[in-house]
Amino acid sequence: MATTEYSTLSGNARVAAVLAQEIILKLADRASLHNHPSLVNFGSLAGRGSAALQVPIVGLDGSDLLASAADGAVVANTTLTSSAATLTLGRYALRYDFTDLANLTDSVGLNVQRLAESMVGSTVMAFQNALCDVIDGFTTTAGTSGVDMSVDDFYSAQFALTLNSVNGPYICVLHPRQLADFQSSLRAEYGATQFVQATQDMLKIKGQGFAGMFNGVDIFVSSKVPTANAGADRAGAMFGLGAVGYVEGSPFPVIGAPGIVQPAGTPLVVEFDRVIGAGTTSILGSYYLGVGKIQDLMGVSIITDA
Repeated sequence: MATTEYSTLSGNARVAAVLAQEIILKLADRASLHNHPSLVNFGSLAGRGSAALQVPIVGLDGSDLLASAADGAVVANTTLTSSAATLTLGRYALRYDFTDLANLTDSVGLNVQRLAESMVGSTVMAFQNALCDVIDGFTTTAGTSGVDMSVDDFYSAQFALTLNSVNGPYICVLHPRQLADFQSSLRAEYGATQFVQATQDMLKIKGQGFAGMFNGVDIFVSSKVPTANAGADRAGAMFGLGAVGYVEGSPFPVIGAPGIVQPAGTPLVVEFDRVIGAGTTSILGSYYLGVGKIQDLMGVSIITDA
């Protein structure tokens, strides 16, 4: 007598697989420094008449010293020293096209609304990617191309900031490969200075991506740290407050445009567009950002083996 087995029903009375009722997120780095106090947020450029913001840098509050002067002598004028950094907005965007059939058969929460919500995380990570593309370009560097990152490289970066009179606190942003090499180098270190591993309480305060603290410097890890030297190295950085700044902007709602959503607390704008003939919905997220160096000597790029 033939036995009715699963394989005989598959494709007819049984489906090949059923979907779990919960989506598991694809493995990805979701840590960002968007709201970290080490970065200077110059606000929104919306309605300010230009896509560029000029940041004046003036030699005040101790940059010029009072000099010894004879009694009754006429003191010569000292001309203020000044320079400026410019932050320019650029557009960042992401689009998904979702068919009506894909939307109406949803059973796990993977629908048009979920794609729109996902845009918020994509915006945060676009910021992190743009930030890492800036901090790899400081003139001062530490580390050696093709050589694993070490404790000596960390100290070299910190010493360079100290010699340039950069005010703390300092922050260090490393690629996971650099962090792993740094921690490996730490195994051979002795003495009072220790690496303080991130605890759950620290993560609540400093956010995802915080790896710990060494010699008073907060260390953050990000896979968005770019390569250098034709892919041979990674280019992390250490810098102080005032080294990097950013501006943002959101487009104003357009009268007569399709559905628009502006997630609270973000500069992101999400728009929905229907292609009736194709039975599809387009979800488009737009974000305007300008991130750049404010003072080059306030940062050090750490170039070590990838």
